[in-house]
Amino acid sequence: MEKPKELESSQVIDILGELVASLATFSAKVPAQSFMSIPGGIRPTEEAVESYEDIVYRFRDRAGTTFKSLSPLFIDSLEAFETGKVFNAVPPLQQAVEQLVEIHKDKKIATTQAGQQRIQELYHRLHKLLPEANKPELELPPPTSY
Repeated sequence: MEKPKELESSQVIDILGELVASLATFSAKVPAQSFMSIPGGIRPTEEAVESYEDIVYRFRDRAGTTFKSLSPLFIDSLEAFETGKVFNAVPPLQQAVEQLVEIHKDKKIATTQAGQQRIQELYHRLHKLLPEANKPELELPPPTSY
């Protein structure tokens, strides 16, 4: 049996986009307050977990040496997603995005301008999935009351 061809950077970005989309879809169904308060979280459907898992394992089968460092991060995100902990599934994907940027900076891969823009968009989408990122740390009175 022939080994699948190693992934290109654009394909890795697409895979990352699929994972982010899966997380975003699931997190839209989960009230922000429940991320921490419901023991065990709210679990995604079995089909959603299987889809997420398929994406991760499709990546692992073709990652090659260039993208091998992303596999453990995708697995960590999958494990959190399986248990319904969206809050814990986001940071590994953010780290994966950061590593993808580092791989590009080290000139191990070439990423087009559109690819770089997509990476940035994915990172911002992930950031918005974290409930604390959508709220200011302090509720300050308006400047006119100082």
